[in-house]
Amino acid sequence: MEIPRWLKRGLASIIGSAGLAYPVCATICPRGRGYCPYPGRCFLYTDVDANAICDYTPRSVTTAPTAASPAPVASPVMEVTSSLSAPVTSSVTPAATVSSNASVPFTPDTGFFLPDGLFMGAVVTVILLVLFFFLFRSGVLGPRLQKTVSALGASALFALGIGEMVTYLLLGEETLASAFAVIYLLAGTLLAAVVWKSGAMSRKVAVGTVMMSALFGFIILAPLMPMEFPGIVSIATSGQTLAPGIIGILAGIGLVLLVGRTFCGHLCPVGSVQELAWNVPGKKIDIRKTRYLEVLRAGVFIATVIGALYYVNLMEYTGIYDFFSLTLSTGLVVFLVLFLLSVLVYRPVCRGICPFGLLFSIPAHFSLFRLRRTGACISCKKCEKACPAHVAGKDSSKRECYLCARCTAACPVQGALVYKR
Repeated sequence: MEIPRWLKRGLASIIGSAGLAYPVCATICPRGRGYCPYPGRCFLYTDVDANAICDYTPRSVTTAPTAASPAPVASPVMEVTSSLSAPVTSSVTPAATVSSNASVPFTPDTGFFLPDGLFMGAVVTVILLVLFFFLFRSGVLGPRLQKTVSALGASALFALGIGEMVTYLLLGEETLASAFAVIYLLAGTLLAAVVWKSGAMSRKVAVGTVMMSALFGFIILAPLMPMEFPGIVSIATSGQTLAPGIIGILAGIGLVLLVGRTFCGHLCPVGSVQELAWNVPGKKIDIRKTRYLEVLRAGVFIATVIGALYYVNLMEYTGIYDFFSLTLSTGLVVFLVLFLLSVLVYRPVCRGICPFGLLFSIPAHFSLFRLRRTGACISCKKCEKACPAHVAGKDSSKRECYLCARCTAACPVQGALVYKR
């Protein structure tokens, strides 16, 4: 069975763009362990005590730097007494305690929040919004969206993702990756819901969103999930200050209760690469008893929480960051195996490993907006056959619905299956 031309072109574009983005990714510390030579770029990075050490790993502030992870030693590092966190005693360099208002030799890069960064991002996004609007209205991209709301919603979603990637590459070292990730998570989740509500989320548009999100992961190196889950557990148990990235994730979980799993379906880079892999034609392994995967994920969730209590990030061994940073390592091999498995099994990481998948599934079970059958349904069950997650049944819970748009594409009656309250 031949791979469709549009899928070949899309995958080639992602691989090529990821290769061009490698110099950017290579300068980012993906581990959140501290002693980062490029602080401020990691999604989890925060340093409220201004000691140049990532606050998310307590072991990093009590253990001397190793040869594999040298600490910056350009100048003596001074500690800050902050109202946001308790003072930390560092064994890296001689420290002197100063007030939070005093100047310190190190502050994380926050160029994205500077007026120039905001202005550049706004200009790029507006230009792309206008461009995509005309492309969708004219049908050049494939889907022809005649309704203004539909065209604007789809245009805004793609302008947001591509605009952030372009702005991030233009600003370079002056950016804070977590800021881009949080905006993409929250604004993208709502925009994807708008596209669904307007009826513009066709199968082609859905595939376009996951292609964009996969590229987003390579360029900004902010897969968002599931790598950050152990960091949240560590923060909750140690009383550390919440960084913007963590606040964004928690807010994203809250949005699931409103709009369903639009983030998992269209925005998460980890889920996106699996969705693309599943599109590759061939024989599939159909797991109809989906509760087995949910039980497996619950076990991984418990193990991950226990590991995080002892500062062990089990999600690190999935190789997610190694994959998106194009780092040759054992972890990369692990994720490549999971990626190849995604060709045969629908979203194995999301459904069987990701701890956030469990957290997202709970509010998704009660989400206000979701795909629902209307009185126009003729009970042909074509949507049930098309659903790879087996949640399209009339009485099925939508907690594992990834809004892939296969069911709506298979439905022979217009208006029989809609995204609504």
